[in-house]
Amino acid sequence: MSSNSEIVLLTGVTGFLGRHILWDLLRRQDVDTTVYCLLRPDLREGAPQRLDRLMVAENGPLPDDARARCHAVTGDIVDERLTADAAVRERLLGEVDRIIHCAATVRFDHSLAEARTINVEGTRHVLRFAEELQARGRLRRFDYFSTAYVVGKRPGLVTEDQLEETEFNNTYEHTKWEAERLVHQYQQDMPIAIFRPSIIVGDSKTGYTSNFRVLYWPLRVLSSGLVVVVPADRKGIVDVVPIDYVCGAFELLSHSTDSLTKTYHLTAGPEGQSSIQELLQLGCQFFGVREPYMIPPEISYRIVRPLMYAVFWGKRRKLLKRGELYFPYFAHRASFDTSASRPVLAQAGIQIPSVSDYFRNIMTYCVDTDWGRKRPR
Repeated sequence: MSSNSEIVLLTGVTGFLGRHILWDLLRRQDVDTTVYCLLRPDLREGAPQRLDRLMVAENGPLPDDARARCHAVTGDIVDERLTADAAVRERLLGEVDRIIHCAATVRFDHSLAEARTINVEGTRHVLRFAEELQARGRLRRFDYFSTAYVVGKRPGLVTEDQLEETEFNNTYEHTKWEAERLVHQYQQDMPIAIFRPSIIVGDSKTGYTSNFRVLYWPLRVLSSGLVVVVPADRKGIVDVVPIDYVCGAFELLSHSTDSLTKTYHLTAGPEGQSSIQELLQLGCQFFGVREPYMIPPEISYRIVRPLMYAVFWGKRRKLLKRGELYFPYFAHRASFDTSASRPVLAQAGIQIPSVSDYFRNIMTYCVDTDWGRKRPR
């Protein structure tokens, strides 16, 4: 294999981040890239058909030969062999020289056991596959997507190499922390780079997203104009990054062998982070609704929450319960240091855009698609 070609095994391709990574890989002009996409078995649709749908890129056209350089592999990271087809597995071991591991459950309401099966044991299986590649002298690099929220409830400035044990807001944070600890163990002997994005939102230019969770949920509720109070810390830190920034930063950093053995925050950081108050004001201005009152979360949980559960039934109670999954992020006080990533990105002219500059774009996309229910105009 020449130095200007690579054969990638990509996990998590059906996710919002994974599909963007795929599109960017196929658009690269400096490297001839072939991608094997690991896709879970689906009784309704075969893996090749699922991959065909992903070939319709929402952020611009793909090269004419994109589909020919992209191959579907039926498998699952929860399978210790990744794929049940022994011949396909052997083919991967004989061809792949790079792994990009994006697959994870991002649900906050999974039990710890469920989340561990996917986020920890799934990652272990991919790492062991990488070990086999390395034993054959094939592995060039392994790129692992973690999350900045492995810090859990820890406040203050968090450095890019910080990974101490802490308390967590949900099983997603907990198991991603456990998975990153596992990756660090393998990083001592393998060419691994770790990337920690924060809250990823839509494209800063087009607004496109396929994931309407986390930040989108409270903004959707806010758009109704019925929100009177919000359980939030007025100075709570919200670190938001658009998908095009995350992918652009990842592409640049992962081009260099200097990134191996390192961990990077793909976050807004202290320079570009927002506050809950700023986002509420932007949302109220966009939707033309009155700004709700913010009350400390501890008061909300002690007084307001029991009252709302007493008067809300059916869909409203279900909506309230779902919203509670995101409440901890309305009082978050961690700030993500970007000392390792920022200088490298700045040299290439990649800077984190201000939320106020692209907020209208991402909200317009939400309105145009009815929050993901229909195709945009």
